[in-house]
Amino acid sequence: MRRTVVMIGALVFLVVSALFGFLLYVLLSQGDADYWAGDIAGFERRDVSNPPPRDAVLFLGDDDVRQWITLTRDMAPIPVIGRGFGGAQIFHITHYIPRIVAPYRPRAIVMMAGGSDMSGAHERRPEDVLADIEAFVAALRKANVTAPVYFVSILPEPMRHSRWLGRKRANTLIAEYASKDPSLHFIDVSGALITGADTSNDDMFDWFGLSLNTQGRAVVAAAIKEVLIRDGYGPAAKPK
Repeated sequence: MRRTVVMIGALVFLVVSALFGFLLYVLLSQGDADYWAGDIAGFERRDVSNPPPRDAVLFLGDDDVRQWITLTRDMAPIPVIGRGFGGAQIFHITHYIPRIVAPYRPRAIVMMAGGSDMSGAHERRPEDVLADIEAFVAALRKANVTAPVYFVSILPEPMRHSRWLGRKRANTLIAEYASKDPSLHFIDVSGALITGADTSNDDMFDWFGLSLNTQGRAVVAAAIKEVLIRDGYGPAAKPK
């Protein structure tokens, strides 16, 4: 009996250790742009079987874009393409510009990223996030992508409330950077997702506190769409 208990305990230990090792591997691997190669290949296969609209507004980002399954409906009549993947960081998106940006020749780009950069094992400082934003824009222009870029503010996720001050700082730096270039814009949606005490409004996020719920998504969608319509990105209009 004692030997059986010991064997079961050893087996449980091995299983838990293997699971922990796998999760650690995944967490660390997500810092490498090549980790997302399968997602990018999936986009390319989809483009062959279901070509995306031309002259569309391209939404780039991490889970905030990947999970936005109602993006096309929410942005109508603006034609859009959604290209969000996992916990993508800004430099991951930059790495894949030749494959998920340049081929579409977008009229405008909406960037919803930065949250993954400032969390997890590869957490970056606000200044690092700004540097990655600058590198992203430089890479766009080098790839002859001249479309205006709209940076959406990093969200105040309830689960990561302790990081909110850093995220606010990053938002300020990005807004200041965008204000110096007429082809860059900053859309602040954070104000509509916090309470008067400058804490995340739980009513806008899912139960886990990491993703927008239906109500929060509607608020963010309305703010982005208002700016895009104002700037002339409806199907019959020409951008400024």
